[in-house]
Amino acid sequence: MTQMPEPRGRLTPGKALSELTWLRVGGPADWLFQPADTEDLATFLAALPAGMPVFPMGVGSNLIVRDGGIRGVVIRLGRGFNAISVAGARVTAGAAALDAHVARRAAEAGVDLSFLRTIPGAIGGAVRMNAGCYGRYVADVLVSARAVTRSGEIVTLSPGED
Repeated sequence: MTQMPEPRGRLTPGKALSELTWLRVGGPADWLFQPADTEDLATFLAALPAGMPVFPMGVGSNLIVRDGGIRGVVIRLGRGFNAISVAGARVTAGAAALDAHVARRAAEAGVDLSFLRTIPGAIGGAVRMNAGCYGRYVADVLVSARAVTRSGEIVTLSPGED
């Protein structure tokens, strides 16, 4: 068995992913990692063997997991990644913040992100997939995104970068 890094967050072997998807289907992940914060995620990924597959999972709103589950480490962001703040016209949201919550907090501050209200899921997925509706997309409003690479490097991406 592969020696796994010891994170501050929660690392669970054999976690049934059916408990985490909206459709309540799917087999187990070899490992489910729920990092405490960005630094915990970066440290864990840097220490994870390079050959270990990694699958980032959002809130499971548009995910169907096969009965055989997912080999490797599934990473699901939680409370340490769901902060939302508004300063003037700039909204900053963690990857685990629900789209509808971001839209509501923005509206309370007079910022129109109403197109996010009906998109199920979290901001991390919305940014990755350029989610949108009503003729507006995340790419229309994105200034930058902070991300953690597979090697554990924390980077800031501008629109148009992968």
